[in-house]
Amino acid sequence: GICPCCPTAVRLGPWQWFAALRGSDGSVPNVRVGHMIVVFPKCFHAWGVGIMGPHWFGPVCCLGLLTFATCYYASKAYRNIGPISAITCLVFYVVGVVSLAIVSCSDPGVVMDGKGSGKDGYANVPMNVSAGRGWRYCDLCSVYQPPDAVHCPECNVCVEGYDHHCPWMGTCIGKKNFNSFVTFNITWLIYLLYAVIWVTFVGAAFYRHEPLTAMEDASGDV
Repeated sequence: GICPCCPTAVRLGPWQWFAALRGSDGSVPNVRVGHMIVVFPKCFHAWGVGIMGPHWFGPVCCLGLLTFATCYYASKAYRNIGPISAITCLVFYVVGVVSLAIVSCSDPGVVMDGKGSGKDGYANVPMNVSAGRGWRYCDLCSVYQPPDAVHCPECNVCVEGYDHHCPWMGTCIGKKNFNSFVTFNITWLIYLLYAVIWVTFVGAAFYRHEPLTAMEDASGDV
């Protein structure tokens, strides 16, 4: 298999894999954390990847928009400006897709089984310590929340460093995927400015007049 720790999931066809997210009879399988789908359980527990939020359609839309924009602007840049501008569009696309995948398919900081991301985790936290230092016990998840954790009703999990739930990313934005979330937003914003300002107007106008200038210089020399 492509993924050595999850060969069965990889061998499934696309429709069988999609059906496995909810089960053939419509039931919810046991590979879930709250409302989040754990696609690759071993990868999730080992490296914190292979988990998706409930709004999977959001990142699919973002991927579609990025792909459509890149097909349009990269080809336009190649025709009107040159290969370097087209390659720049592709670089923005790759960075955007990678950061989008990291945000939407990795652990945002889910607090599970009293264990956190620190060296010693959150195991064996006394009740009085949790109450006195900002720790809280979540009755919905049956875990201790660190001071910066919040229970997300959309994902139905407690997330450490909770910022907000983003339907466009399909998941919560928390401590573990916040940097990738910022990277994605900065990337698509700069990409948008580059595509509109340089590819559409400035660069296209500059390189459109450059051949005429060269012809005028040649005729002037004669």
